[in-house]
Amino acid sequence: MSNLEKKVIGVDVSLKMLTLNYKDSEGVIITRNIPNLRKDILGNLNFFDKEEYKIIVEATGAYSSKILYFSHELGFEVSMVNPVSIKRYGELKNHISKTDAEDSRLIREYGEQVEFRPYTPKSKTLEYLDQELNLWHDLEQAKKKYGLKLKALQQKAMCSKETIKHYERLIRNHDCEIEKVISRMSRLQDEELKRDVDLLSSISGIGEKTALLLLVATNGFKNFANAKQISKYFGVAPCLYESGTKKKSLCKCRTTKKHVRSILYVCSWTAMRFNSQCRELYERILSKNKSKKVALIAVCNKLLRQCFGIMRNKIPYQKNYLQVGN
Repeated sequence: MSNLEKKVIGVDVSLKMLTLNYKDSEGVIITRNIPNLRKDILGNLNFFDKEEYKIIVEATGAYSSKILYFSHELGFEVSMVNPVSIKRYGELKNHISKTDAEDSRLIREYGEQVEFRPYTPKSKTLEYLDQELNLWHDLEQAKKKYGLKLKALQQKAMCSKETIKHYERLIRNHDCEIEKVISRMSRLQDEELKRDVDLLSSISGIGEKTALLLLVATNGFKNFANAKQISKYFGVAPCLYESGTKKKSLCKCRTTKKHVRSILYVCSWTAMRFNSQCRELYERILSKNKSKKVALIAVCNKLLRQCFGIMRNKIPYQKNYLQVGN
């Protein structure tokens, strides 16, 4: 049975509840609310035939992770849909109300007309590394915040020594916690992951931390069919806007991957100096009187394309690879 021939279970997700909308064997539309808990998800999904139904879930980060993971474990074909897509679909149908039941119905109707890429969960190693990386980022941000506050405090005409000592102690504690996170991350990495990190690190401009971050965020680049999808996912793909006689303008698409995008932007500073292909791209864009920021975003795009090519071919970066291949 093809993807579009299967019946769809549309799932609207919230913190505590899941709203399911589907058609039964007689074509009657049914809406059901179930708790967003493992036992309730497994208990309810066992009543459906996985050969007859597929599941379309609204992507809501951690809230939707349980229904995605457990339905995949049961053997269902499961996919995620961007909430913005559902919102636009509702506007197209002059949908004016906003309830969980109505949203789940829209998700089901949208899933009956559009074919989605199947969801592939991360491995246990990548999932744990993702959590550790997020913790590392949060600790670094907190340490930076306390460092700035300490610096500002030390400039005051009168400042409490006890307060200064407290800030210094907080910074030392964060340094200690960061070392623990890095130690746990090194133990989590298996041989295959370490090889992939080494492959990506062969690209001038991509360090080990960035390589690991990209592998975790993309599920080892398995969630993408081509490099363009990756660029869109991280928000560095150029978008063309044109309307009537209005002047064309290029900008980057917006995504929620701000943390990864900011790290890629820092990587572009090194890449434009030591990565020959990125440097040529950077200089070519500047020669067209574009801003340096636009050129650096293009370098980020180039880096992602190089990463995708490296992971697809499983060979270290070679600056003249295309010329050799020809």
